[in-house]
Amino acid sequence: MLDKNALAQLKTLKKEIHDSTPRFSGRVRATGGRFGFVNTDDGKQFFIAPDEMEKLLPGDEIDFRVEPAGEGKEQAIVEKLISSETGEFFGQYIIRGKGHFIEPDHPTLNRWIFVPPAARKKAQEGDFVRAHISKHPFPEGKVQATIDDIIGRAGDDHIENTFIKAKWHIAEEFSEAVKAEVAALTTADHSALNADRTDLTHLPFVTIDSANTRDIDDALYAEALSEGWTLWVAIADPAALITGGSELDKVAQQRTTSVYLPDQVIPMLPPELSEQLCSLQEGENRLAMVVELKVLEDGTIDQIHIHNGLIRSHAKLNYPQMAAFLDGDDTVIPAELHGPAVHLDSCAKALAAWRSSHCLLMDDRPDYKLITDEKGQVKEIVRIERNQAHRLVEECMLACNRSIARWLAEKGAGFFIEHAGVRTERKGEVAALLKEQLPLEQKPSLETLQDYVSLMQQADRSESELPLRMIVSRQLERSNLSNEAKPHFGLGFDHYTTFTSPLRKYNDLLIHRIVRSLLQQESLELTADELLSAIQSGQTTARMAAQQSENWLKLQWLTQQEKDAIYDAVIVHMNSGAITVRLESCGIEGSIDRRKAGKDWTFDTKTLSHRSENASFILGQAIKVKVNDIQPQARQAQFILA
Repeated sequence: MLDKNALAQLKTLKKEIHDSTPRFSGRVRATGGRFGFVNTDDGKQFFIAPDEMEKLLPGDEIDFRVEPAGEGKEQAIVEKLISSETGEFFGQYIIRGKGHFIEPDHPTLNRWIFVPPAARKKAQEGDFVRAHISKHPFPEGKVQATIDDIIGRAGDDHIENTFIKAKWHIAEEFSEAVKAEVAALTTADHSALNADRTDLTHLPFVTIDSANTRDIDDALYAEALSEGWTLWVAIADPAALITGGSELDKVAQQRTTSVYLPDQVIPMLPPELSEQLCSLQEGENRLAMVVELKVLEDGTIDQIHIHNGLIRSHAKLNYPQMAAFLDGDDTVIPAELHGPAVHLDSCAKALAAWRSSHCLLMDDRPDYKLITDEKGQVKEIVRIERNQAHRLVEECMLACNRSIARWLAEKGAGFFIEHAGVRTERKGEVAALLKEQLPLEQKPSLETLQDYVSLMQQADRSESELPLRMIVSRQLERSNLSNEAKPHFGLGFDHYTTFTSPLRKYNDLLIHRIVRSLLQQESLELTADELLSAIQSGQTTARMAAQQSENWLKLQWLTQQEKDAIYDAVIVHMNSGAITVRLESCGIEGSIDRRKAGKDWTFDTKTLSHRSENASFILGQAIKVKVNDIQPQARQAQFILA
């Protein structure tokens, strides 16, 4: 038995140990594995072992102490839960014996969540559900959920899209207030709006889109000059009808963009506007913002004029039609459009040549179209190669957008798409790679647009065995909307914004309003940073939803193909643990686990390559693979080398 002095000494010792143990506050970052990390506000990061992660959820804010973990390492031990941001989540209902669980559809909430009897809402095995955390796992390590809604059952028609729309909170229906405004607009006489507009209905504009496109944003016309061309880019003008603060404006701001799911389009604006009243339909007079560009023979854009215009599309062309005409088939489009079509093509090629010399061109990548049946399942995946018609339209849109951006920048107004180039933490290795491979006498600078464009152009011309542009592209910052007219490194433009899709993107609609206000010499306020952030977040959500739905359906289709089939694939990304490949025939992406390849393989962070004594894998490399495992619902495919 310890006497009082010994107890006092022990108490003092415990206090000294407690006081000397480092303590912090931070936010939990979960991983794809059972372990995690906690990040402090001052940039420190500490490891969380699996046993401790059992007590936590992604995004939790905690107080923690740091203890030795052997071999000179440290680990975080949670002491207090401050707050938790994990509430609502989505997943599939799983029954194992007497246990009822939800398997979350979440990248880092990678555990089954127990559902007690009173919280099951009569869910059945395989049901897709919306739920919330009802009992946090701290401190016992036991977490519980309550089901809020049963979204549907496995095997239901279109269940993939239904689940994804619920998960990402993508609304389909428009409110009665919005419908009332639409009804008023579609029945009103808008002829008074034509009074102060430039009548351009005599110009033979044409639209060039996919055959099934109904929300037609843009129309084109070009005429030849002695020193180049005049290029006219007409853009649908919904901003002329939709006033700021209206119900239509509010819903467009809330949605931020149209969502393109494999077998469904969820429009930003009601179809009565986006597909009819504002869409640049063939043979119909339409309000448009028209950008008139003087393009010199070398592709330089010499002048820009912007019109509040009235136009009429003379033909609705699709990409195959236009491509066939440019390849020599003069029967596919009306004879009176032959000359303008040739001028459009010549102008687009000059613009592309200028970009090749002064900016950056992207590689042509094929598109993949999913052909679905009445139940929403994929029957066929069609590979669509980009042709000259696609490139023609792309060049005209880029010319329009960068010209509008330059015009706005000169006036100190508007907002822009900023792309800052190589991520800060990767600049050292990227510079070292370029110095070695180009080769250069010293490490290059990646700080200015001019330096970056010059280096990427040298990389394109390089005889290096490595795909330098591809390697660098995997290490770039993401673009973001900004009130500052900063460069777009990804495209190589001094300034860039988007103006050409106001029926589908809210930021484009806002740019239209800003341009019109400047033309009318009205005062302008800066677009709130919060609004730009919300737009960007909404568009990211739409893109993620579309990708997840498409990948889910693609992988279900892949499960139905020949089990031992060998596929041609190309390597599109790599990290220390995996090689990501894309199947050439169908565009499906999946990974090859390199952790099981043996210790003789190493990963080079500078070249993003896997190497051994006898072989290597680099970005862009063609390989043959076989399917190892497919989990459609998780949107994951594992391949092995064939």
